[in-house]
This record gives sequence, C-alpha cells and structure tokens, in this order.
Amino acid sequence: MIKLNDKEVTFLEGENLKDFLLRNNYDPDFLACEVNSKLVKKVDFEDFIVEDESNIEVFSFVGGG
Repeated sequence: MIKLNDKEVTFLEGENLKDFLLRNNYDPDFLACEVNSKLVKKVDFEDFIVEDESNIEVFSFVGGG
C-alpha cells in the first residue's frame, strides 16, 4: 500500500509516478509532488518508479487575482 495525502491507495509494481497520479485522478501537469518528504521534479515523473509503502504528498496550484 501507498499513502497518498494520508489516504491508503493500491500499489502497482513498476508503475511510474506520472501513471500513478493519473490513475488516482490527478493531472500531473498542474501539481507538485513529494515522495517520502523529497520533492520530485515534474520532468522526472515518468522516470520515477513508485515503491511500496511510499508516502506521497500532492500539492495543487491555486491561482488568484
């Protein structure tokens, strides 16, 4: 299992971070992401493989004016 914003979600072996976010209804183009308290750059989402028991925090950007 993986913790996603403190909620347990299923783990798929070999899944990259981008696919994981898409599977959990997040748009990777409009967020920042930390895995185990370390920021993962957006350009690395496709190469970063999610591991079992990871703690993932997703931060969405909010615009205003």
